[in-house]
Amino acid sequence: MTDTTNYDMNKEQPSKMKSALNFGAILGLILMVLSLVTYVFEMYENQAFGYLSWVVIIAGIVIGIRKYRDGVLGGFISYSNALGYGVLITLFASIIVSFANYVYLGFIDTSFIDYTLEQTEIQMIEQGQPEEAIEMAMAWTSKMVSPIGIFIMGILGTTFMGSIVSLIAAAFLKNDPDSFENA
Repeated sequence: MTDTTNYDMNKEQPSKMKSALNFGAILGLILMVLSLVTYVFEMYENQAFGYLSWVVIIAGIVIGIRKYRDGVLGGFISYSNALGYGVLITLFASIIVSFANYVYLGFIDTSFIDYTLEQTEIQMIEQGQPEEAIEMAMAWTSKMVSPIGIFIMGILGTTFMGSIVSLIAAAFLKNDPDSFENA
């Protein structure tokens, strides 16, 4: 028999938003440090460092959901609640890291943007693209890798990928109370 004395459906729970904001802030600050290390040391093509960022995101979501489930909800969480909580963590983290990237790339060091534009143009020339196609693609690329473009795409992309991670994590971390034991 499972002890469900800590889980009361009628009891007011601490704010889900505040808790997710706290975990999202921690995750966002860690990702911000990883991002800044990437830019400062020009590790743009270092795949291992990119994988490390995803390991941090996955760990942040899983740890956040588990701590919320066990610490706030008395060990029980529904799939939808776990999913929503993971998405909130990721959204808050993505806003923090994207804002830091915006400030760094827009006002401190534009070398990543310059590098990306240069590599894009080199690849298109190597592919034998016509000059008009290169000019058009470079115009679009310069909009996408602008500080504001990176800010928007960072939020959207990270939140989307975090949602996928949260879908999977919620399936493993959900723990619904036995409704017959609460009756």
